Amino acid sequence: MLGMDNKIALDPNHSVVVEACAGSGKTWLLVSRIVRLLLAGVQPGEILAITFTRKAAQEMQARLHEWLHLLAVQDDDVVREFLRERAVDGIDGALLAKARGLYRDALLAQPAITISTFHGWFMQIIQRAPLNAGVPVGMQLLERTAALRDEAWQAFADSLRAAPDGETARHMQQLFAGYGLHSTRTLLENFVHKRAEWWAYTQGQKDAAAWATQQLRAELEVDFDADPVAGACGDASLQSAVLAFAQALATGTEVQCNNAGKLQMAWELADPRQRFSALTLALYTQADEPRSFKPTKKQNAETFLVARDVLFGKLQAVRDELTEIEALRMNRAALHCGAALLEHYQQLKLQQQQMDFTDLEWQVCRMLSQGDCAEYMQYKLDSRYRHVLLDEFQDTNPLQWQILQSWFAASAAVDSRPTVFVVGDPKQSIYRFRRAEARLFGEARGFL
Repeated sequence: MLGMDNKIALDPNHSVVVEACAGSGKTWLLVSRIVRLLLAGVQPGEILAITFTRKAAQEMQARLHEWLHLLAVQDDDVVREFLRERAVDGIDGALLAKARGLYRDALLAQPAITISTFHGWFMQIIQRAPLNAGVPVGMQLLERTAALRDEAWQAFADSLRAAPDGETARHMQQLFAGYGLHSTRTLLENFVHKRAEWWAYTQGQKDAAAWATQQLRAELEVDFDADPVAGACGDASLQSAVLAFAQALATGTEVQCNNAGKLQMAWELADPRQRFSALTLALYTQADEPRSFKPTKKQNAETFLVARDVLFGKLQAVRDELTEIEALRMNRAALHCGAALLEHYQQLKLQQQQMDFTDLEWQVCRMLSQGDCAEYMQYKLDSRYRHVLLDEFQDTNPLQWQILQSWFAASAAVDSRPTVFVVGDPKQSIYRFRRAEARLFGEARGFL
């Protein structure tokens, strides 16, 4: 990035969002921005730079060290060229002296510049949290969770065997019947993976699964206790529709006459479920698609088509209601079992005094946006950091952005928002498995 773009991006007085592809010099730009901040008189401890891997953080730290050392030991011509490349104007003797002193200042600074991963920075926040923040004490960060997830699944399975007639076991049987073992396990482990979103949605609810099911039930307007088949089969309007279409079919070909007989026989069945099943068999294919009924030249096409469409409309309304009820039942089972599996997973980590990345993110999010300590934590961040730099922003997930938003919004409310420098390539997100969302690039641009 050169010329005017460079001048704008490196101006330490403004927040900037930079979209740049791989190999275009994003790290050069980010570390150059840090140098410009130091030249502008910003204290090292007021700078927070966040990236996504320890390797990237180490490379950023090494490059900054290399450049500050260059400014300290090279001759004036080299230093002037270095500064010009970073869009520094008015390079006089005083500025050269200041540039040469940055290396010493950075080495001696307490606190020093924070160059870290999101999770490294989150650990620092938790370690400085007040005692009333409700954060577990002495927890270690667990980076590889596959073995613990397997252990949680086994503990969950053992609990089902211990109570085969319990509610959770009944829900699991329903999921197994609908999806099979492999897909059920995938579904529930995805639930555990998305637990931060679950906690955010259900916070404060004693029986979160039951509460979430009730919310879904109200939104879909589905009644668990409804029996749409019995209601439809006892409805005179459905009987009229069946007989009307049977009469229309009876005036046609031999095949149509046979179908008319099937409809009449189906309606004569006394049991509502058997009646509905027979009607479905007569009117739908094995692939569950409506059979193709077309009028012959001898039949009144309008009468035939109206009768056909009325009957299919009534049957489809019942089928749709059955589908909604079944979907809600499967959601209820999945929510109940997912919450149970999550409880085993969280309990195992608590016993081992461990937390994983999602736990870490959630604890920080909770501290900065909820509870009595939120204002205190926001104040601590405001008083420490005045400039925030975010590398590879396309790999930020919604919870991480919510954490930053909580801080930035609170600081803006007291006219103390830090400058924010965002750089990345929304087309190159590599952390989707950690819920990274490249569309947050647009959200960040609008917010800033």
